[in-house]
Amino acid sequence: MRSKSIKRLLACGALSFALCFAAAGCVTTNGRDGVDGKDLNIYDIYAAVKAETANDDLTFDEFLREYLSYTPSDIEEAVSIQKSVNKSLLSGVAVRSSFIERISGVTVRNTYSGSGIILDIDRQKGDMTVVTNCHVVYSAKANFGEQDGYCDDVSVWLYGSEFLNATAISAKVVAASKTYDTAILKIEGSEQVKRSKFGEAAKWRSDEETYLGETVYAIGNANGEKLSANLGYISKDLDLVYVNLGTDSVPEQYYYNVLRTSATINSGNSGGGLYNIGGEVVGLVNAKGRAESVGVGYALPASAIKRVAASMIERYAQTGEEEHGVNVVKHGVETEITDSYSTGLNDKGFAEIVEEVSVKSVAFGKTLGTVERGDIIKRIRILRNDGGGERAVEDMPVMREHNFKDVMLAVRAGDAVEYTLLRDGKEIVRKVTYLEDDFQLI
Repeated sequence: MRSKSIKRLLACGALSFALCFAAAGCVTTNGRDGVDGKDLNIYDIYAAVKAETANDDLTFDEFLREYLSYTPSDIEEAVSIQKSVNKSLLSGVAVRSSFIERISGVTVRNTYSGSGIILDIDRQKGDMTVVTNCHVVYSAKANFGEQDGYCDDVSVWLYGSEFLNATAISAKVVAASKTYDTAILKIEGSEQVKRSKFGEAAKWRSDEETYLGETVYAIGNANGEKLSANLGYISKDLDLVYVNLGTDSVPEQYYYNVLRTSATINSGNSGGGLYNIGGEVVGLVNAKGRAESVGVGYALPASAIKRVAASMIERYAQTGEEEHGVNVVKHGVETEITDSYSTGLNDKGFAEIVEEVSVKSVAFGKTLGTVERGDIIKRIRILRNDGGGERAVEDMPVMREHNFKDVMLAVRAGDAVEYTLLRDGKEIVRKVTYLEDDFQLI
């Protein structure tokens, strides 16, 4: 029965999608009375297929490839980027942070612009949760006296709002981490959110990898001039940048694994989303290239940020207090890449890189004596017992070094981690349970 209904759905979808080539906005109308055949677009069909198959993890790209047999080039030609951009604008916010800073011995109030992504919104209550960069809400120049450098005067604006006091939405910093350049903003009981027809939670990419050449666009408060969009592509799937969160005289440098994009990134874009053509967040924009670098911008990968943000939000729900750091497990495993090669084109038609991720050392923690130097990490499973027995909340093949680092961000107190290792040519599984004392804020 399910198979038949999906086929009927896709038959309808194929027709409407074919008409997209000739119809701007990728929308078809059907039915004389305008009700029976309400406007149908490809996103409606995508949502219906996910519901029919009970597969919430099905990405838009996978849907087009697997159910409509579209290739990546077909997708870029057929999907309306304009429609995706307009939808993504509703999941973005402009951010303005105001600090009392000390500069050359003089105390002044300065205001800075940034961006954010809506993670959750409840219009009935007027509540909203936003993720942005830590450096959007932190200033080392404001770290003096009783101040800790974190902003206590943050406002956000939804798309379409003018930068007026009447349209400003007051936000509170509830969590921030310099280590991950991520911060969580909370809005509660806002009349602006209650009456607004705009604003919706962003959709995050479920894939762990992002490949070169993928079309993306950045949504952000570029130059502090309200939300706008800039188109580009992924020009490097893994890069390393550093951001100075200190001052020129007392630098405080942090290094981040990032995606490199050709989408134009300006001051004010920090904390905004980098989206694919399906409207899914693939990264959190956090830096632009030097002045001499043309078409170079950087974004923290969604694979890490979505886990960091989830950890921060859960922690705040438990403690109700603002915390500076992410509560991560102290597993003590230091990794290194001992081999790296391309397997050629994968089944999606993308050039894939595989890294051999080996244990360089185990310095401390419960993993000491269980995981050994020289072990090759093949898979990580995180098992959680919520009262009904253990279930796997993560099951990650470790194909790249960042896979291991990203998945370990999902470990919570009480979880058991299964390490699948290659040792002396034999595959073995070692299981370690981590408790509250095995965690630290970083």
